[in-house]
Amino acid sequence: MPFRHIAMFRWNDDVGVDHLDRVRDGLNALPAEIEEIRSYVHGADVGVSEGTYDYAVVADFDNVNDWRTYRDHPQHVLFISEVIAGNVAERAAIQIQTGPS
Repeated sequence: MPFRHIAMFRWNDDVGVDHLDRVRDGLNALPAEIEEIRSYVHGADVGVSEGTYDYAVVADFDNVNDWRTYRDHPQHVLFISEVIAGNVAERAAIQIQTGPS
C-alpha cells in the first residue's frame, strides 16, 4: 500500500544559509542512492504564515518496508548525522498510508 513520510524541521537559531545549501544538496542526492524512494519533495518554508516549520521533506514509497529501508539506509543515516543532527531545535514527523485502506 502506498506510504508517505513527512518530516518538518525548525533549525537552531545559528543555522545559516550555508547549512541550508548542505541540506538541499544532501537531500537531492538521496533518491539516486535509495531506489525505494518513489517521489521526493523538500524545501524551505516560503514565509507566508506564522508558526510554521523551517524546512519539510515529503517522501513517497510503495509500502512501509520501503520506507524502513530508506530510514535505515546508510546514506540517509550518514546525512542525518553529518547535516541534520545538532542543527535542529524541533522536528515533527508523520507517516501515512496514501492508498485505499
